Amino acid sequence: MKRITMLTLSLALVAVTITTKAQTIDEVVGKHIEAMGGADKIQSVKSQATEGTMQIQGMEFPFKTWSVHNKAMRVDFDAMGTTNTQVISTKGGWMFMPVQQQQAPVDSDPEVVKEAASELDLTGDLYDYKAKGHTAELIGKETQDGQEFYKIKLTRKNGTVTDILLDTKTYLVSKRISSKNIQGQEVEITEILSNYKKTADGYVYAATIEQLPMGMKMDFGKYEYNTAIDEKLFEKPAAQ
Repeated sequence: MKRITMLTLSLALVAVTITTKAQTIDEVVGKHIEAMGGADKIQSVKSQATEGTMQIQGMEFPFKTWSVHNKAMRVDFDAMGTTNTQVISTKGGWMFMPVQQQQAPVDSDPEVVKEAASELDLTGDLYDYKAKGHTAELIGKETQDGQEFYKIKLTRKNGTVTDILLDTKTYLVSKRISSKNIQGQEVEITEILSNYKKTADGYVYAATIEQLPMGMKMDFGKYEYNTAIDEKLFEKPAAQ
């Protein structure tokens, strides 16, 4: 009888641990959603348009982006007297990079398109993650440079994995760490998000994103959402 009691107690403790862990990740994600402006605000985002500057190796380039939720994203940037374009969509991707001596648009590597597909979700990785087929695990807390973070391991439906670090005070994303295929090599990419701002109606976004080890920093001087976007912007131009 004593053995049964101890076994029951052990199983009960395991159940409590699992339940507590599930509640903890839900609580942390819930507070993150609140910090971003709330679920209603996030789920209302259908499109996004931005303008800003991109810094790479001491040089600065102006850029513009256009995104339609779960459909397509386009980035244009000016460099060395040329305008360059990259597009990712649910139909594939293409790029036109005159700065790299390209003479015409070319299709993007399917692996690159697959990895970038998560960026088409304008509601963010953690919002409604279960319904999207993703899983999220609260690894715990960790401290970097005197700052404390919640570390969340997000495994997306397509199998890609990202570690997300939330500031324990603000519940905003401070870092995203993931592996990406760059020119045939697996590279660990760290995105540092900062300079959070709030739109007039309460939507919160990171106005500065830095990517390491590439040393690229993007500052968003203009940010609009739910603006009308002509989806012809995402179509690959016909060959001349």
